[in-house]
Amino acid sequence: MPTILLVDGFRFFFYSREEERMHIHVEYQGKVAKIWLDTFEIAENYGFKNFQLNYLQAIARKNEKRLKKAWIAYFG
Repeated sequence: MPTILLVDGFRFFFYSREEERMHIHVEYQGKVAKIWLDTFEIAENYGFKNFQLNYLQAIARKNEKRLKKAWIAYFG
């Protein structure tokens, strides 16, 4: 589970490839979300409030190239 990005305590990371579609997981204080990297939609949410999800989506969009590059480097 490599950490790709750490912003304000939010950890953006990958699990081992559980599916083909490019995505990132985010963890913060026991909460977890999954964001699709092609649309930046929330795929799963376990505990985050809407304003936090909006913030996470903005971070993912801002770091799109970095996250996608890391995905390709990690999964091939």
